[in-house]
Amino acid sequence: MNCENKVLFLGQMSIAALMFPIAANASETGGHAGEAEHGPHIVELFLGVTSADHNGHTQQAGSVGASYRYAFNHTVSAGVLAEYTGGALDDWVVGIPVVFNLGHGGWQGTLMPGFEITSSHEEPLFRVGLGYEFEFDGYSLKPELNVDFVDGETIYVLGVSLGFRF
Repeated sequence: MNCENKVLFLGQMSIAALMFPIAANASETGGHAGEAEHGPHIVELFLGVTSADHNGHTQQAGSVGASYRYAFNHTVSAGVLAEYTGGALDDWVVGIPVVFNLGHGGWQGTLMPGFEITSSHEEPLFRVGLGYEFEFDGYSLKPELNVDFVDGETIYVLGVSLGFRF
C-alpha cells in the first residue's frame, strides 16, 4: 500500500470514527462529571511489552507510546496513537483509536484501525483492546491488554497507560 493510499485510508477511518460519536453525542442530554471538571481532552502515555510470534519463534520487546483522544461524551472518545516497540521487533504502530466506556465502571474497550511500520514494510492492522481505568485526582492509570491483527499474525501488547484529562 503506497503512502497516498495510507493517507486516504486513515482519512476515511477518521471520518467514520468521528461520525458515530457525534451522532451519539447529539442524543445525550448531560455530561459526565469528570468531563465537566477536567474537560474532554485526554492524553495518555503508555509503557508495556509486546509479544509476537514470527515463524514459530516468540519475540518480546518493550513498548512505549502516546495518544491523544477527544471525549465526545461519557461513552465515546477518539483520537490518534503512536507506539514504538524496540528490540528484535523494532516497529511503529500508528492508528486512530476509538475508545468506549463500558457502563459506569472503569472498563474501557478500544477499536483501532492503523498501520504497523517497520524498516522493510508497512502493513494495515486492526487493534482490539480492553482496559480498566483507575481515576485519581488529576490523572488516571489504566492497565490494558491490546491485540493487534496484522498480516495474518496476532500480536499481544500488555501494559499500563498514565492518563491526563484537561
